[in-house]
Amino acid sequence: MGSTYTPGVSRGRLLPFRVVGWILGVLTIGYSLYFVLLSIASDDPSNTIHRFHFLAGLAGGGLIGVFSIVVVMRPGWTSAFHVLVGQAIAWTIGGLMGGDFLTGFYVTGPIGVILLLLLHPSPRSLIRLPGRPSIALMIYAVIATMPAWIYAVTEAEFQHGPAADAHVQMHHWSGVAVAALSIAGAGIATSLRGVGWKVASAATSIAAIIFGVGGLAFSDYAGAPPRGWSWVAIAAGVGFWLLARIEAGREASTG
Repeated sequence: MGSTYTPGVSRGRLLPFRVVGWILGVLTIGYSLYFVLLSIASDDPSNTIHRFHFLAGLAGGGLIGVFSIVVVMRPGWTSAFHVLVGQAIAWTIGGLMGGDFLTGFYVTGPIGVILLLLLHPSPRSLIRLPGRPSIALMIYAVIATMPAWIYAVTEAEFQHGPAADAHVQMHHWSGVAVAALSIAGAGIATSLRGVGWKVASAATSIAAIIFGVGGLAFSDYAGAPPRGWSWVAIAAGVGFWLLARIEAGREASTG
């Protein structure tokens, strides 16, 4: 289903492709999930003060992990790779804005995506656009990117604050900037409607909703957007999902 694997592709090429995807996926998701659970379960202020940062990192930053696993399980799902490209761009922009592209290890995002492209069983299939992008989804995603961009720029600026700031030390200000841009990038990439785009749209919507719910649940914690902006994130996620369902219905009706 959606796989581009053929008997002519050597195991020597497939194995490193899968290893890179699973490592990037498990480490990214596992790292974020661990700290989310720690911050929620702990009573130690040194952990609890990071609650929103950790949850936002899982919601947005975790997308690169999710789709790294998806692309190795379904190499033919070009939409998964489109989303990964969006993540690589988001990690690069967020890291550069925060001034910690290298020290915050954001460089691992684009490097991982490049490796997946080079090791993919059919790399040429990934760089061809599907030819049927959704204009409605594209416009929606671009509009949703505007508040995400404003939020990301604001938070990334805090990364240049005092070195004694625990959030600066842990690269959390740039981290939430990357998270917001990652969700926005996933939305734009999904609008290209490559193979597997329906799964990508659902994952993007869920990420936006989690980000918004996290902002409401931890509204008094560092990095959390104003409550109104959190509701905007939730509404954007729900709206993107509904619009994707409409587009999917149109796609089905036209064959």
